[in-house]
Amino acid sequence: MPFIDYDNEPNAESNLVLDSNIRAEQVEVLLRNLVSLQHVEQDRFVIPFDDVIVTLNLAISLLNRH
Repeated sequence: MPFIDYDNEPNAESNLVLDSNIRAEQVEVLLRNLVSLQHVEQDRFVIPFDDVIVTLNLAISLLNRH
């Protein structure tokens, strides 16, 4: 029975693509969180404390990567 030898070492290009995809998903989450906090009837935001903290930490994390 033949065995297939897989290269278990991830290459740099695939790591860059993965990191880019993760950042894009995090930015999407950040923006969706901000949009979802808009008040339905008034021109204001309804922002629970935990959502503010998570959103700010995500923004700081994304900014620190560059």
